[in-house]
Amino acid sequence: MSALHSPFAAAHRFTPADAEQLAAALRVVADPARLRILALLAEHGALTVTALVPLLGLAQATVSHHLRALHTADLIQARKTGSEIERTLNALAIERLAGLLSPYGSRR
Repeated sequence: MSALHSPFAAAHRFTPADAEQLAAALRVVADPARLRILALLAEHGALTVTALVPLLGLAQATVSHHLRALHTADLIQARKTGSEIERTLNALAIERLAGLLSPYGSRR
């Protein structure tokens, strides 16, 4: 593999702040349930906790806990619709995370 195509070629642009941000996000998504929530939101667009519970097969309190962690990490957004709250992916945060994970990703 040439130096141009090496995963380390862009390492000089990977700042300590980038490393901290990536580590924090990876700690949050290091849970299988949270990864499944992100995948379901990517597939369905917007979901409520009521919709997520049967899809995940977890208790509502557990799903709510995972949603809070993802929201605190700014990986998902919440929007009140009537009496429920819909969650969606935070596309900009997910793009940023993907860019940090990819040695060839765009820098924003």
